[in-house]
Order: sequence, then structure tokens, then C-alpha cells
Amino acid sequence: MINADNTDRSKLAFLFEGIKDSMVISYLQGYLGTCYVDRLPDPQYGIIISGEYSFYGGKAELAQPLLSNLFKYIKGSKSTAIYADHKWCDMHLKFPENHAVEVPRNGIVQKDYDFDLDKLKDMAADVQEGFVSKPFDLDIYEQAIKEEWSMEFVECYESPDSFFEKGFGVAIVDANTGKLVAGASTQTVYDGGAETQLATHPDYRGRGFAKAAAAGFLLEGNKRNMRICWDAANLTSKHIALSLGYEDAGVYSTVHVSK
Repeated sequence: MINADNTDRSKLAFLFEGIKDSMVISYLQGYLGTCYVDRLPDPQYGIIISGEYSFYGGKAELAQPLLSNLFKYIKGSKSTAIYADHKWCDMHLKFPENHAVEVPRNGIVQKDYDFDLDKLKDMAADVQEGFVSKPFDLDIYEQAIKEEWSMEFVECYESPDSFFEKGFGVAIVDANTGKLVAGASTQTVYDGGAETQLATHPDYRGRGFAKAAAAGFLLEGNKRNMRICWDAANLTSKHIALSLGYEDAGVYSTVHVSK
């Protein structure tokens, strides 16, 4: 497999046609992620890796060299595989060493939304006493990158400078200690838009923190004239998205792989 990051990325786009995910757009526009292909020029298949997500395109039936050495390219211990052609799911399941499991995921319609800003302001302000909402700063970045539950807020970026240059986030913190308990951030960015990463510390779930952070995040995205994309890993995320004004795009197939 060949690292394709230094090639003309527009010539890789055909491999990933049909994948409606802003992380692919982000990579192809030169923002975030890494791509490997089987050959250059004229690749037959490839993978884009962005944080804990991996995107597969091209001829799945030729991809044994990739899938049999998958964690040579994916640097973490796990990844969610996303694809347009279900043949990629079938191929993943042929490699037991990757512990592949097909997992349904909840899609959200990607379009320009006309959000109810007054409703979002009310939701963003609805934070439990003793906690406050604030923009991501260096302290929040450093807290986020250190813990597994929160590292996806910023892990796609090379450094704090890269994150604050390209992205932003809204955090919910303990007013007394400054501890990060929930947030929403630009997991990836692209021209005029971003992908949402939303998470809450396991000890603080069920208190509405994620919804408040997400509403504040959408308000900031509106100020910046950015399309804020959303994809729901679970029903809780889906329900929050719908409450904010997003539309359901139905269930689609992914595969979870791990070492």
C-alpha cells in the first residue's frame, strides 16, 4: 500500500464516490486524514483514515493486502469502517484477526439546515447548576486528548495550534474545578463545514449536558457560516440530533474492527 497524501487528491475522489461523509470531503480538500492506495497512478482501491474512522472505496475483492495488514495502517487499536459498497463488509468479515463485526449506524441527512436559533439558545443555556458552558481553550484541549472518552474531540488534528486554527468546540465544565464533563467539537473540517463530535464523560451522562453543548456548538457554527454535519453512532445521538432540528436519514451498515 502506498501513502497517497502527496498526490493530487482530486484523482482519488472516484474511489470514494457514494460515501456521504464530511470526513472524506475533508481529506480530499487537504484538511485532515491519511489515505493509502494499492498503486499510483490509477489506484484500484483505497482507505482514508481519520481518527477512529476508516473509509473504504474501490474494488473490495482486490483488497486482501490491505485487510490482512489493516493495523499496519490504522494506528489505533480500533476503527469504524464506512463504505458505500456492501462488498467491503463481506471482505472485512473474511479476516478474523481484525475481529470484524457488522454494526448498524444511524444516518442524519446532510444538507443546509435553517435551525431555530431561539430554540438553540434556550437549549444551550439549559445547563445544570454548578456547571458552565465555555468555548474550547488550551486547557480543554489538553484535558480532552488525555482521556479515551474525549480524545475524538481533537485527535484528528496534529497539534493544539492546528485545532484552534481550523476548528472549535463548546465544552461543559464543572464550575468549581474546571473539569471537562461534556462537549461538542469539529471532529474534522472542510471548506465551509465541519463534522460534529459529541460526547459526555460516563459519570455525567443523563443530565442533558450533551444537548446543551451541541446547541451551543450549532450556534457557533451558524456565526461562522459553516454547515455542521452530524452522524449518529447510537440512538441517543440520533435523538439529540432530531431535537436540534436535524432529519433522520435511516440506518446504514458499518463494520467495527479491532486488534
